[in-house]
Amino acid sequence: MLGLVGLAQLGALLGAPPASAGRFDCASRWLDRTEQTICGDPQLMRMDDQLALRLDGFASRLNLGQYLGLRHWHAVRARQRGQCVADRECIAASFRAQGRFLDRLQRCVSASLARRACLREMLLASE
Repeated sequence: MLGLVGLAQLGALLGAPPASAGRFDCASRWLDRTEQTICGDPQLMRMDDQLALRLDGFASRLNLGQYLGLRHWHAVRARQRGQCVADRECIAASFRAQGRFLDRLQRCVSASLARRACLREMLLASE
């Protein structure tokens, strides 16, 4: 039988979004060249951490479909960032562009009355 602590841990695992879902394991042997570059640069690591925290912060503010769309957008941007290979400036520019997108998303989420139209327009403009 699960104790009180066990139930709390189970609830945290089932109800919480994945922690730092945008992060990867820098100790992994399977990192691509872009991920190796990020792991080797403290500033890029910090930018990646901040981006992951911001993405996680939207989990409770979006409905499931919107959040899954945001995760898909992030995965597409990560693949595009992968084309930078070891170009540190390209990787940093990619993180900055993602940050600007999340700034616009934050404004849409905060504007509850026109939220749907704002999100739709923003996503169409980013394509």
